[in-house]
Amino acid sequence: MALSRDQIVDAAWGILQSYGLGDLSMRRLAKELGVQPGALYWHVANKQELLGVLAQRMVAPLSTLQFDDAATPRERAAHLTREFRSLILAVRDGADVVSVAHSITPGDLSPVPKLATLVTESGTSREEAVATALTLVRFTLGSVTTQQTRQAMGLDTSTSEAEFTAGVTLLLG
Repeated sequence: MALSRDQIVDAAWGILQSYGLGDLSMRRLAKELGVQPGALYWHVANKQELLGVLAQRMVAPLSTLQFDDAATPRERAAHLTREFRSLILAVRDGADVVSVAHSITPGDLSPVPKLATLVTESGTSREEAVATALTLVRFTLGSVTTQQTRQAMGLDTSTSEAEFTAGVTLLLG
């Protein structure tokens, strides 16, 4: 059976979920698939591209997110940001994976475009809306990184949600 990009991504997803980003190497992935590492590069250019695909998979549910029709654009942006946070919190080392993808193409990764549109609908200029969307995503990634690190260390994370909500409220003003 021929190796496919989907098989590679599925196997990488499994390693990420089970063992974390530290154990997701191209060598390990190839071993998991029973192929030589070079075979992977016919389907993904490098590990950064693979992490970008994993990040897209992680946040894919945002594309079908439904909003309350009565909600204001800012309320919708806050809801979208909370859902983004939930999706990356649900994956071991999720913030690290999404951070790599976000660093490579910051304006393209979900939820930046949708957040920018919602902030623009609130009466903000497009330039300021994009800056706000990027800031919301970066704040979210920092929040999740801190929470996932504290969890891994067995430290209390009980205030993480409240602190995150306060930050989003502040950023959306």
